[in-house]
Amino acid sequence: MVSAIQHREYDLVLLGATGYTASICAEEITKTYPINTPWAIAGRSEAALIKLAQKLKEMHPDRVSPAIEVVRLEKKALVGLTQRTRVLINGVGPYHRYSTPVVEACAENGTHYVDFSTETPWIKEMVDKYHTTAQKSGAVIIPAISNSSSPSDLTAYLIATAIRTAFSTGTAEVISSGQLEFAGMSGGSFTTVLSVMETYGVAWFLFGSPWAMSPSPKPAADTTPLLRRLFGYRFVPGLGALTTSFVAVSNESVVHRSAGLRPEVYGPEFRFHEYMPVPNVFAAVFVHLLTKFGILVFAIPFVRMWLRKLSFEPGAGPEREVIRTKERAEYRVVGTAEGKNGGVARACFVYEGALVEVSAILAVEAGGVLIERSKEEEGDGRSRVGKGGLLTPSTLGMPFVERLRKAGVKIEVELD
Repeated sequence: MVSAIQHREYDLVLLGATGYTASICAEEITKTYPINTPWAIAGRSEAALIKLAQKLKEMHPDRVSPAIEVVRLEKKALVGLTQRTRVLINGVGPYHRYSTPVVEACAENGTHYVDFSTETPWIKEMVDKYHTTAQKSGAVIIPAISNSSSPSDLTAYLIATAIRTAFSTGTAEVISSGQLEFAGMSGGSFTTVLSVMETYGVAWFLFGSPWAMSPSPKPAADTTPLLRRLFGYRFVPGLGALTTSFVAVSNESVVHRSAGLRPEVYGPEFRFHEYMPVPNVFAAVFVHLLTKFGILVFAIPFVRMWLRKLSFEPGAGPEREVIRTKERAEYRVVGTAEGKNGGVARACFVYEGALVEVSAILAVEAGGVLIERSKEEEGDGRSRVGKGGLLTPSTLGMPFVERLRKAGVKIEVELD
């Protein structure tokens, strides 16, 4: 096991670089990283990688072209690759099918890692298998860096930090109203949703625990009112009418893991709930019931087969020029401090444009934070043992937030 990140050939390797989202990462790296950054694009097809490298060179001829690494998802090849880079961005999904060996190689060899996974049952498996290994090697492993989990996790972190700073107390509850306006889903993302349901069943989407990945004890009982569980409606001052969100349980799992990893920030009573906004109570009930019904329909093999035929092929997706004008991500979040007279904090995460592009920005800026961190540790000669593990987007802290703001993401937090 490698416990240091010294003498690495590359600052970053982009694995699965020719995929739909990963190729946008490659463009973002070429556009925003220092022009002399040593990095590589990696995958199975040399011809496709060469084509991508040529495209990047045409876009930014003044920058160093990425090296090309042809690699298969086999342990020997992955160990060799991960030992040569500080950071690896993994775009090879569905992750539960293909990427366990990638996480293993990074965890064992002290290589920082991020991916776009929304496959929470698989992430839970990675936590159980490789958290301790990554702690020992110093590897920071962050799945779920995408536009689904990162906004929830970062806004909850900012609220908890603001409350801790202003009131010297923990946070009792954070409520998120999250909305992703899609104009179309890439073939890889849609295939992943179907594949997760085939592998793990629909029970996770219907009954999954938002504490599945938390290192802290799960609450003794579900205190959600019965009518809210049956009909999905909740009204929150400042957020309005809310209802069930399909991605809520996955995002809640990520945020509760963050809180369990840093109880000194979030506090022992911390709870996070995520919903989606609706116009009124009738819409809330309709969306809630439709969501539950849709999940059950996805359990039918024939339906999944039919939907696959209608979707984009893996590696393809909607035209970015079109969806840039139609898509956006908006999360409005409110949190209350512990105690009867607890203060209130509010936060937002807003991105106007193609959601696949903000996913790429999130991964690339997270990679930038981890590159800087590894160089600082190397320069200071600091031990990395115990500083890694299976972590979450918010554990990258304010350096990550500031990089996202510079990249065009609106992220704000304020006290009432």
